[in-house]
Amino acid sequence: MTQRDLTTIERMQCGAFSGLIAQSITYPIEVTRRRMQTIGLVGHDTALGSVGADGKNATEILPSLVGTIRSLYAEQGLRGFFKGVSMNWMKGPIAFSISFTAFDTLQSLMESDKERLIRLPRTMSFKRDN
Repeated sequence: MTQRDLTTIERMQCGAFSGLIAQSITYPIEVTRRRMQTIGLVGHDTALGSVGADGKNATEILPSLVGTIRSLYAEQGLRGFFKGVSMNWMKGPIAFSISFTAFDTLQSLMESDKERLIRLPRTMSFKRDN
């Protein structure tokens, strides 16, 4: 390894890969959150149908996290927690690579000369001195 900064392409690859891994790990939580948001109202098919004639909300039940997870697992098994993840695998790495690269680039542009001097090296060198 050398003591050089990453190229833009390498930064994008790091962002895409880390985003893909993070999204895959957290996707079941996202599915559970979405499920909890959509099952909160009883007897109404749409969000617009949840408001009565007097402008007040219909009767609400507050789903619990554990109850939602149990219900989803009972209905669809482990596969239910990853329903739709393939579409996220297509769009996620692109978005993460752009945001990772933009953040890293902007951070280096805002860095002062003093901060550059005291910054620790980003990479370690394993070169031997012979």
